[in-house]
Amino acid sequence: MGVIQDSLCLPEAKPLPMANCKKKRLIVVLGMHRSGTSVITRGLKVMGVELGDTLMPAIVGVNDKGFWEDLDLFALNNELLSLVGSDWHHLAPIEPADVEILRKNGSFDKAGALLHRKLDKKTIFGFKDPRVAKLFRFWKEVFIHCQLDTSCVLAVRHPLSIVMSLNKRDGFDPEKSYFLWLGHVIESLAGSTGFRRVLVDYDSLMQSPEVEINRVARELDLEIDEAELQSYRSQFLDEALRHTIYELKDLSVDDTCPPLVREIYTSLRDVACDKISLDDPMMQNKIAQWVDEFERLKPILRLVDHLSAENAPAIGDLNEQISDLNQAVLERDARITCLNQAVAGYARIINEMRDSRSWRITRPLRVIASVLWSGHAK
Repeated sequence: MGVIQDSLCLPEAKPLPMANCKKKRLIVVLGMHRSGTSVITRGLKVMGVELGDTLMPAIVGVNDKGFWEDLDLFALNNELLSLVGSDWHHLAPIEPADVEILRKNGSFDKAGALLHRKLDKKTIFGFKDPRVAKLFRFWKEVFIHCQLDTSCVLAVRHPLSIVMSLNKRDGFDPEKSYFLWLGHVIESLAGSTGFRRVLVDYDSLMQSPEVEINRVARELDLEIDEAELQSYRSQFLDEALRHTIYELKDLSVDDTCPPLVREIYTSLRDVACDKISLDDPMMQNKIAQWVDEFERLKPILRLVDHLSAENAPAIGDLNEQISDLNQAVLERDARITCLNQAVAGYARIINEMRDSRSWRITRPLRVIASVLWSGHAK
């Protein structure tokens, strides 16, 4: 366990102006993008957790039932990543040096003030943003110095579902999505050590919502509102929105899946089924090993991010050229459509003229004229 704590050791920060937040409860949902964090966060309302009133609106085809994501925290996380030259889809993790940069530019005070506003007049507040898992080195220190009673809900989903979802939405290659899953999950597991926490498998929640919601409430010492639970189950959850369902063995036949991803997800399924606790010494040793393995991958991950950044302008130019060509094709097709409509109009006029009485009466004159013209031409 010491290995995990050392790997996330952060330098001491100055206390934040958060005296009013002492002993208030904060529930943080951690997880990879597209792993069911929205569904799990909405489930917190069943336990009396307030999610705020500045939530990101739903987007049809992406999150039809809403993201349940605080817009202010979302904006701050994007800003934090930008300040350290990162982004949500970068593979390389946030380092202690990045946290120091954020400390020096006043981001800690800004984050503390934002949490203070969110917790004002609330006993228990919850939020999620998949970027928090990536930025957990930063946020963990903020939570501690704000003296909040912080608990974590770790959301996991079958990695292949993540791969398929990100390919559909963002066009990501499977290898990239697997490594994104790996980074978010390892940072969540290691970073949340020391906090009260519970791990939830999205597919298990969809299959047995009452069982999983009660399990979360029990682990976090929260009370269930039965009316809210029934509403959550019957009105919010929608099986039709779960587009992919995979089995554990499906990872074994996917050549693009790193062995470490298969190993971690297999172990986390046991945690989600309560076969072993995240804080069990055996599990802690596994997490420490995963952290070490991920540490050795960092140079490669940084290289991938660097190469992606170098290729981004060329890809952008290519996309612009494709867009221009598509626009030219659309304009050409529009002109062709107009010409076809004009030809059809002229044809209709000619047909109407040929069907007219005057055209039939003058037919003999046209025949005589045709004969005379032919003779003149000879």
